[in-house]
This record gives sequence, structure tokens and C-alpha cells, in this order.
Amino acid sequence: MLSKAGLLQCISCLVFLVVCLQPGVFCETLVCYFCPLTSYNRTCKHVLSECAPRELCFTARGRYGQATLLFSKGCVSPSNCARPTTSVYRGNNVTFTYSCCGSRYCNSCPHIARDPALLAVTAIAVSVFAGWT
Repeated sequence: MLSKAGLLQCISCLVFLVVCLQPGVFCETLVCYFCPLTSYNRTCKHVLSECAPRELCFTARGRYGQATLLFSKGCVSPSNCARPTTSVYRGNNVTFTYSCCGSRYCNSCPHIARDPALLAVTAIAVSVFAGWT
């Protein structure tokens, strides 16, 4: 059986490996959710996408007048984050605004865990440490 020190060392190594083996930790690219242009009232199956160097994750919302009609997610150049763009979609001028962020999976729904593997390791570590008190 492992001692407390040995168990703590094993957990530390496990956390280190999980963090280091994640794609993009030691390179300059982000991993973001991708969703093609979709009607705002529909769901889309999110796909993971690796951004090009120096790109950010984004969520775009397309508005026609006061109504939000469309959305999309993916990777974008930082220069596109600060300004809205207008595109013609099915004969209508739709204005797209971009919400950009620079951490992994940051363009997910706010209620979804950012990184399930890190969340699981954290939960295990907390439960183990809670048992020692």
C-alpha cells in the first residue's frame, strides 16, 4: 500500500502528464469548437478544430435588424474580432459580431466544462485529499 507521500507523488505525476499530453500545451495553437453557419434556433454538433498559429477562438452572431438569426464558431484572426462585418445571406444584409477568446475550448457553451480530462483529474484529487482530512 502507498504512503500518503507516495500517493501524493503519483497524483502529482498524473496531473502533470494529463496537462502535458494535451494537444497545444507546448505549441502556439488553440483548440476551439467549430460549428458552421447555423440558424440561431438550431443546435449544431460541435467539432474540435485546431487553429492556425496566432488565431483565436470565436463565436459569431448574425443579426438582421434586432433579431439574431445565425451563429457560428471556430478560429479567426484577431483583427476580425474587434469589428462587425456585414454579409448578404439569402438576400438579406446580416451583421455579424464576433466574441473572441484565447484559451482552449473557450468558445463552448458556458455551462460545459472547458476540459473534461482536467476536470476529472481535479475531481479525483479533491476527493482523495478530502478523505485525508
